[in-house]
Amino acid sequence: MTNEERIEERLIHAHERGYYHKVMEKVKHIMITTPKSDQYKIYDMVCEECKQEWLKNTNYGTTEHTPN
Repeated sequence: MTNEERIEERLIHAHERGYYHKVMEKVKHIMITTPKSDQYKIYDMVCEECKQEWLKNTNYGTTEHTPN
């Protein structure tokens, strides 16, 4: 799997889970402040950070189901 495919897959997951825009905002900020940084590492780092926040906020990805 190429770096592009890996990042694309992580961004798709971020979109499905609802934190895509947060990832993109953080990536944009980092790229502006440190333009010579490795873009793949930035995306990977930010995706992982946002994923961990999402997991924490959703009780590690589980959802509560209420009986009907």
